[in-house]
Amino acid sequence: MKGALALTAAGNVPGGTTRNLAELGDDVEFAEEVGQAVRTLLADAQTSGGLLMSVPPETAPALVAALERRAPAAAVIGEVVAGRPGHIRVD
Repeated sequence: MKGALALTAAGNVPGGTTRNLAELGDDVEFAEEVGQAVRTLLADAQTSGGLLMSVPPETAPALVAALERRAPAAAVIGEVVAGRPGHIRVD
């Protein structure tokens, strides 16, 4: 959302978001270049019903196109790779 990063960087963060970020523990690994404001935004406790799906890569473009016709926003945000189950890496 426009302005969200600036607001977060200025310290406008709900308490639940701070707790969410603290609870990530070893389950989420952030690349060094991912700044604190982005990390905080990714743990935002405020939601309006976002949905995360995992689909085969070859079906993602058609799904995103179909969702964009019906929803406010849709995007590919990552990929499933081999590794420790439940671990997330943010680059």
